[in-house]
Amino acid sequence: MSDVVKKKRRWPYVLGGVFALLVVVVLGVLWRLDAILLKTAREQAATYSQKLGRPIEIGDISTQLFPTVGVEVENVSIGAAEGEDLPLAQMASLDISVAAGPLLSSRGKDIQVKNAELSGLTVNVVRLADGTTNVQRLLQRLEEQSPKTEEEKPEDESQPTDLSGVHVERAALTNGTIRFVDRSGGQAARELAVKDLDIEVKDLRAGKPLVVDLAAAVLADKQNLQLSLHAAPLPPTLIPTPESVTLKAQKIDLSPLGPFLPPDVGLQAGTVDADWKAELGGAVPGGTGPTRLVGVISALGLRFAGSEGGKALDVVLDTDVAGDIATGDLSLDKLKLDLGPANITGKGQVKGLLSDKPSVQGFELVGRNLDPAVLAEYYPPLKKQLNGMIAGPIGLEVRGSGTQDAQAINVDVDLTPVRLRVPAQLVKSAGGAMKLTARVTGAAASGGALKFDANADLSGVDLRPGLLVDKSPGQRMDFAVAGTYAPGKGGVGMKVEVPKMTAHVLEDTVTGSAAFALAGVGKKQTTTFSADVKANKLDADALLFDEKELAARNGGTVPAPAPESAELPPEDPARFNGYRGDIRFAVGALRYAEMDLSNVTGVVKMTDDLISVEKFSSGVFGGKVAADGTTIRLGPAAAQRPFEAKVKVDGVEMAQAIAQATPRKVMTGTFNGNVDVKGIGYTPEKLKETLLGGISGNILGGTLLGKDLVASVSEPLAKALPFASKALKSGEVTSLSENLPFGVQIKNGVAQLSKPITWTRPEAAMSFDGGIKLDGTLDLIGSVALTPSTVKTLTLGKVTPPGDIPVGLKLTGPAWKPEVTGVDVKPAVTTLAKLAASSLAGNLIGGKRGEQVQQIIEGGEEKLRADAEAKRKELEVKAAEEKARLEAEAKKRAEEEAKKRLRGIFGK
Repeated sequence: MSDVVKKKRRWPYVLGGVFALLVVVVLGVLWRLDAILLKTAREQAATYSQKLGRPIEIGDISTQLFPTVGVEVENVSIGAAEGEDLPLAQMASLDISVAAGPLLSSRGKDIQVKNAELSGLTVNVVRLADGTTNVQRLLQRLEEQSPKTEEEKPEDESQPTDLSGVHVERAALTNGTIRFVDRSGGQAARELAVKDLDIEVKDLRAGKPLVVDLAAAVLADKQNLQLSLHAAPLPPTLIPTPESVTLKAQKIDLSPLGPFLPPDVGLQAGTVDADWKAELGGAVPGGTGPTRLVGVISALGLRFAGSEGGKALDVVLDTDVAGDIATGDLSLDKLKLDLGPANITGKGQVKGLLSDKPSVQGFELVGRNLDPAVLAEYYPPLKKQLNGMIAGPIGLEVRGSGTQDAQAINVDVDLTPVRLRVPAQLVKSAGGAMKLTARVTGAAASGGALKFDANADLSGVDLRPGLLVDKSPGQRMDFAVAGTYAPGKGGVGMKVEVPKMTAHVLEDTVTGSAAFALAGVGKKQTTTFSADVKANKLDADALLFDEKELAARNGGTVPAPAPESAELPPEDPARFNGYRGDIRFAVGALRYAEMDLSNVTGVVKMTDDLISVEKFSSGVFGGKVAADGTTIRLGPAAAQRPFEAKVKVDGVEMAQAIAQATPRKVMTGTFNGNVDVKGIGYTPEKLKETLLGGISGNILGGTLLGKDLVASVSEPLAKALPFASKALKSGEVTSLSENLPFGVQIKNGVAQLSKPITWTRPEAAMSFDGGIKLDGTLDLIGSVALTPSTVKTLTLGKVTPPGDIPVGLKLTGPAWKPEVTGVDVKPAVTTLAKLAASSLAGNLIGGKRGEQVQQIIEGGEEKLRADAEAKRKELEVKAAEEKARLEAEAKKRAEEEAKKRLRGIFGK
């Protein structure tokens, strides 16, 4: 019995021993776990030390598994790099603890952070002797270490992460310090600091409001700055929507900050005080309700190096302002902004601005002494920034007006007393008229849209320095618009409609209407627009500079366009996605580039990056031009933009049209035809490679000026004949047929005739084949078949052939100055010599026997005709060979260009 009792009493000791053993094992595991974690952390720190070029040290790591899972890291430092004497950052401790029970039972979904505290963090920002900072050096090192990627791919749109299972009872930064040390002066280091920095967040979780409190001692020994941020109850994503911000500062001395600012600022003294609160409401994305700004922010005694007479600048903002974007309410119980001698004050109320019956009660916003040149006396860097561009008081007034049933807000901005000098843009002397007036009333009849009208007078502005608009002071230029504005649904997008707009530009008046709307966000954003512009007449030549005027104002040379920077990133081909719109225009008389166009009408539409000319017609050069169906894509880079041009020409006078390209008189006559071409790019070099299509039509009553083709072949023929003859007198004109049809196919930089062009005149029959290069160089081969009457005149009556005498030739050189080359007179000389000899023999012998002798010499009339036909066929063969040669050369050039592009791609 006693043995049994003893055994029963022994079990507590066994259980206690087992428990003690478990405790020892757990403690051993924890001890070894801390050691393992510390070793691993130090190994990782050594790796990153090599990457950053800075020693990273970790003092100790301790863990806890129950009742909370926690870790505490102590004495962490990121040391100084070579050439530095202060560590970049030091941390006393980081303590994080998470409730173990909920974490385990929820399998990691319920994360309850009891405490996350970073204590004793010190960051040293050091400006070194070379002017760089240790932070800049660290960022540069990180950039060098990061892998280079050719192009970042856009991230796929994904749903925000649901963090509703995260609950942080407390997160804090305590006793933080940010030190700024300046060693760039070569003397004793200058130092300032933000000390005693505390940031705390409590009860962070979904469904609860967020409160973030910050306090710090800024350039002082005790805390003098408090900032508090309040946010609406957090969504499952824990992304906050701020509701209010409170700022309090007690006489922060700014003078120690001066040496750390850029030298040109020159801050020497000043203090900042603040007691200000902003209730944000609907003024921030996702926010709702009214917005209110209450309190005072003041920067007093701001003194800058070089200020006139050592003047000190006081800047004070005192507000008690409330507003609601959704309803269009605005209340200025107090608004005062003092900038030294300048100030802006406001008072009054506006209610229901976005309703059909707004109410305005004593509203006014007035600016006084807003002269930037005067402010520059207090703040000298402003003088350098202005660079003499603006001086004089700016007039600003916003006032409520009207009766109880018809109230409005009037805005007046008067720059008439202001002198403006904007380089390469505009000039305006003080006293030159420059005003903007606007009137804002309630919603339109449909509700929800703000009605407005505005007028701008720029008559006192000189726009000639911009070398684009030729408007001098005193010339008329004013604009007037009236329309409505409506915000988009849900605060996204907007819609502006301007049913009435008028512009008086110099002597012309332009009227019309327009609309613009934005909707959607991201890839689903759309931009729609429309415009309808009309003018009885418009003299663009009077409004815009031409090359002669540009050269006169630029020392005799036309300014070259600014070169495109090779460093600019490539434009996104999809940047026009979502664009939809159309522009309609009608101008009775348009003067442009010394061309007089009449009844200019058109409809141009845009769908994404595709610009299409739905309709266009204009009277020009005594005829009419239409371009319906012309298109271009704006998405690709300019040199890669594909286009298709469809132009119909009816009754255009060739002389007037060609005169736009060259002052030389090239051709007369009337052209009817069609142009149907397509290509890529816009430069001549690019078009030589890509332009394809054709031009077809006919020339009525045409003459080729500057070259008499008949006379050009008669001179070498007359010289080659073995008997006395005389070249035809040149009239420097070649008459074409009354109706000369032609067609060309454009390929590989050459406009090749589809078939030979032929025409017959009393003096000769002419035929040509070949092509014209895109630079206007002729490459034609053909023949001039002299008629019997012409040959009789040429030979002084010695020869009158029974048929035409063909002479082969080439037509080369610029189209506006053609040259006759390669004249082949040998066959013609042989034929005419035979005819002359037979005629002489026949006349000497006389009678029937003389005719027989003539036939023997000439070989008979049939023989002569056969020779002429053979010559014609020979010329046709030569023309075909020349055409094939041109095509082969063009093909070879295209192949060489393709090889060059491939070598550019593969680098070989």
